[in-house]
Amino acid sequence: MICNSTPLILLARINKLELLKKLFGTITIPEDVKKEVIVENKPGFIVLNNAIKDKWIRIRNPKNNKELNLGKGENAAINLAMEAKDKLIIDDAVGIRVAQELNIETLRTTTIIFMALKKKIINKEDAIELINKLIENGYYISNEYYAKILTKLK
Repeated sequence: MICNSTPLILLARINKLELLKKLFGTITIPEDVKKEVIVENKPGFIVLNNAIKDKWIRIRNPKNNKELNLGKGENAAINLAMEAKDKLIIDDAVGIRVAQELNIETLRTTTIIFMALKKKIINKEDAIELINKLIENGYYISNEYYAKILTKLK
């Protein structure tokens, strides 16, 4: 499983980065994503840095990092997912569109919460609380999508 910066940052901010470890065992990120998430004094720095030290978040760069007109981290993560023929956790709408055009299966941070719920790692109340915490920490969900999520969780 390949991951972009935003899902890592948001899950670390709400103290739920371990959901990725519980669901997938290991996560792979390119160096450009590491540079975006390992920023001293930023929320989540310690937990993200420890995950890399503990080697359940691994660093691997794409062999061919072709330009996709995205941010460095997204660009490298999409290229790595394409090379590895692996899924990609990403939240940016433009990045998702580019990845899907390249036939890369994408998951959003909200999808991770639903997967954790399905595997009984969390319960429905936890899931609603986590969605709300994501929003409080800068995750954008349209009102329509938020209503759909709540309907699924009720």
